[in-house]
Amino acid sequence: MTEKDAAHRLAEASRLATQELHKQGTPDYDPRAHERAVEAERKALDALEAEKKASGTT
Repeated sequence: MTEKDAAHRLAEASRLATQELHKQGTPDYDPRAHERAVEAERKALDALEAEKKASGTT
């Protein structure tokens, strides 16, 4: 995976987590889906940081 791919995955995960967050207080809100989205965002951030470290950029 390249740093660009990792950044794209992070952006997509953040978008999904934000979508779930905005559903809060509506019948469409599923706390488990929100938690999964937040966890995916965290993992994507970890992957991006690992990719940056591997490529030597900060």
